[in-house]
Amino acid sequence: MDLEREILVLQLSNSSGLRLLSNQYEHWSLIRYSNLEAAGLYLDSKDTAIGILDCSSAMQPDVEVERWLSCYKGVSWIAILSKEQLSKKEWQLFVATHCYDYHTVPVSEGKLFVTIGRAYGMSKLKNKLSLSFQKGEVIGRHEIFQNALRKMYRYKRGPVTLSGEAGTGKHLLAERWARLNGFEFIALDASSVELKSYLSHLDGDTYKNSNIEACLCINDVVELSGSEQSNICNFLLMEVRGCEFVFCCELSVDEVDDSGSVTPEFLTVLKKNWIDIPPLRDRGQDKIVLAKYYLYKLSREQNKRFLGFTSDAEDAISVYDWPGNIDELIEKIMTGLFCCEGDYLDAESMGLNEHGLSKKYNNLSLRQAREEAEALAIKKSA
Repeated sequence: MDLEREILVLQLSNSSGLRLLSNQYEHWSLIRYSNLEAAGLYLDSKDTAIGILDCSSAMQPDVEVERWLSCYKGVSWIAILSKEQLSKKEWQLFVATHCYDYHTVPVSEGKLFVTIGRAYGMSKLKNKLSLSFQKGEVIGRHEIFQNALRKMYRYKRGPVTLSGEAGTGKHLLAERWARLNGFEFIALDASSVELKSYLSHLDGDTYKNSNIEACLCINDVVELSGSEQSNICNFLLMEVRGCEFVFCCELSVDEVDDSGSVTPEFLTVLKKNWIDIPPLRDRGQDKIVLAKYYLYKLSREQNKRFLGFTSDAEDAISVYDWPGNIDELIEKIMTGLFCCEGDYLDAESMGLNEHGLSKKYNNLSLRQAREEAEALAIKKSA
């Protein structure tokens, strides 16, 4: 997969320090945005790996921008600043934390495109070696998934309901939504003692007097008792700023309605901003993209080095239905990491050969995955 020769230009100030490019750079395209939400949607749907941060007339680094950049660390950002900005410690820290390189105004097109060329070459090398496949934490370019993302990004305030099978990434998406909107993220299960205590102290005065904006993510929301559902509904009627909700469940809207466990008032709350997260089996090539991302991530965490998947492994990943979704994909890769001795992870090591494909997904822990992998390795060597 070739990287696109498009460069995102994010204009963070009223006036631009970057002129239009001359014709000699016509094989590059500058895509300009001044809105973080729109820029995020662009990055999530494209293979663009280079971005320019036009900060040249901004007074100081913006906290919201820095929070947004932390979600796109895989992009090679090039900052455009004035010499005066660069002399200040806060801008020095901004560049050192978030940027691949920087240029000062007036910008020399020739020097800028030398930097862009180097950044592009490095990104292309990483892409070729399966070392970097996503600019942010939310991975996936399939249209169904992108539609869910676009819908999620439209909501600046809750409540938001994320519906999908187990292992589809609802928790990660909820955390992403909270971070992008500047909320502290708190995730609790509906049946947990901590949540019951939290909801029992839920009142408007608590948040009116607090400087912290929090997002409470409730897993398995249909398991809430009728009184807990009523508490949440009453709290939402107060329209208190500072506390937002994300509800997660594995049921469809109709299934929730038919379950009989949700009050009519709370069902109205759940339906307000309802988002369906597609299962992995319906996401096409996202299966390979996700697999390569987690192979890179998990192999580094385990101090191992893999260059990619064998062709039979990629075929198996593509055709398998993944009943456990992304969680199962991670489990299979972890199993393979402890079993495979080559440079490329194969299908048999992950249990994705003919026998493994028919095995039931068991939601193994890392320890259990390691034990299963060791047993498989002994069997192979026997």
